[in-house]
Amino acid sequence: MQLASLTFVMTVLPALLLIYYLIPDKARQIFLLLCSFLLYGWGNPVRVLYPAAFLCYDYGTGLLLEKCRKNRILATVILCFSVIVQITVMSYIRNTAEENSFFPFGIAIYTLQGLGYLTGVYRKHHSAAVNLPELGVYLIFFPALFAGGLFSYAEFADQNRHKHLNIVSLSDGLSLFIRGLAEKVVLADTFGYIFRELQQIAPENMSMLTAWLTTIIFSMYLYFELLGYSEMARGLGKCFGYELPKNFSHPFFTSSMTAFMKSWNITLVLWFDTNFRRLLFRKYSVKWISYLGFVLMWMLIGAWYGMKSQFILWGLVIGLLLLNEKIFLEKIIRQKYIAGVVYTAIISQFLWVLFFTENLSGTAEYWKAMLGFGNGIFDRTGFYFLVSYVALILIGFYIATDLFRNIAERLSASEFGQKLMLFMPLFHGGLLIFCLASMLYGGQNSHLWLWL
Repeated sequence: MQLASLTFVMTVLPALLLIYYLIPDKARQIFLLLCSFLLYGWGNPVRVLYPAAFLCYDYGTGLLLEKCRKNRILATVILCFSVIVQITVMSYIRNTAEENSFFPFGIAIYTLQGLGYLTGVYRKHHSAAVNLPELGVYLIFFPALFAGGLFSYAEFADQNRHKHLNIVSLSDGLSLFIRGLAEKVVLADTFGYIFRELQQIAPENMSMLTAWLTTIIFSMYLYFELLGYSEMARGLGKCFGYELPKNFSHPFFTSSMTAFMKSWNITLVLWFDTNFRRLLFRKYSVKWISYLGFVLMWMLIGAWYGMKSQFILWGLVIGLLLLNEKIFLEKIIRQKYIAGVVYTAIISQFLWVLFFTENLSGTAEYWKAMLGFGNGIFDRTGFYFLVSYVALILIGFYIATDLFRNIAERLSASEFGQKLMLFMPLFHGGLLIFCLASMLYGGQNSHLWLWL
């Protein structure tokens, strides 16, 4: 079941919260696990078999690794076998998604969670889980299945031991959930609607202006889609007593690709850095081996987004760019902030094309149009979309940058802002009503406010 659906927001979520706060504390983990399975298999119960199988496998393998800790070679063999099995299964299922009517969403999330858990046991960062429901909630906690973020089992287990539920955490969680819902159904769905309209134009018929608008709109759509689900997950986590990590932190208008990627899908990058690069390449002091591990890590991150040549190429280019900045451009970027912002904006927009084109030849056509070798520099279509949506684009960029957060923090610290904060529940209530109206009007692809 989608978090951004009328059924979930209006009926399922209130019922879950009511029951969760009424039942005894000892029963809450089992209840959350059952709810996660229920929502995962909503409309297609057979899908539950996938996460259930992963859960049982990780539970047994974790206990086995715990017993084999003294035999390092055997533990390494068990871990490598588990990695190969789970990555193979995940890759096969994702590659046959169109043919598989029982395709399990979120499989990449709980696969990485499970592998991170097993790696943590292997590296003695934490003990193997004995409580099956606790491990189950960690692996398939339903809010985190849509966009993460990923976090360690040690952190999760610590939160279980010191979990406090009160009206403040519930209120903060619901407020964060509503803001994430607005980012998804108001901003992301609106940008998605405009992007689909622009995609009707063949890239060879695009002017330079139209091609750039397409990539900019797509970047806004992708950002608010992922951010919205991530913030909704964090909000629901607070409601149920868990602090999920922040996954995005205002990547736009950063002065380097390094700063951009540090703010983009933060927990995913951290997972690969911890469980791949540091695990396999930390022992090598030779620089070129370390650099190779870094680039390979980013290629794997690209493959995680999709098993297509465009995504792997995206990861390869990102890895090389970050490596180049680290070795050669670090001092220049610090001194030339504006130039760095322009460089990052241009490079990132070119790279986003790899995400929405079907193949590399289609990517090349978009790049040609962006460089002015398509249907000229300007055309009526580009002007129409620019005039129609320039205000929306500026609002999107403003919300996606530090400017919005900084002004909000300064305002809340002032005397006037503190008085204004008294009206925040009213604001969030109105925002929720608008989101519900938007979902009711447009379903999963709402764009209500375009017509207001």
